[in-house]
Amino acid sequence: MTDPFEVAYDRVFDTTCASIESRRHDEASFRIHDLEKLLESQYVAEGLKWTGRNSPQEIRRTATIAAYEHVLAEWRAESSKETS
Repeated sequence: MTDPFEVAYDRVFDTTCASIESRRHDEASFRIHDLEKLLESQYVAEGLKWTGRNSPQEIRRTATIAAYEHVLAEWRAESSKETS
C-alpha cells in the first residue's frame, strides 16, 4: 500500500523541480541567486511552523525545500564544471 503523504511529497518535489528547470531555461534573467532567495524564503516559512506536522501545507513546504536544494546543487555543480 502506498503512503498518501509520500505520494503527495513526490508529486510536489517532481513538479517543483520541473518548474525551476523550466524557469532556468526559459527566463534569461533567472539566476542561481534567485533560486537561493526562493529557498531562503521557504526556510523562513518553515521556521515559523504555521502548520502542523503532516498537514498538506507542511508536506508541500518540505518537498519544495528539498526540490529547491536539489536543483540548486545540480546548478552549482554545472556552474563549477563550466568554470573549470
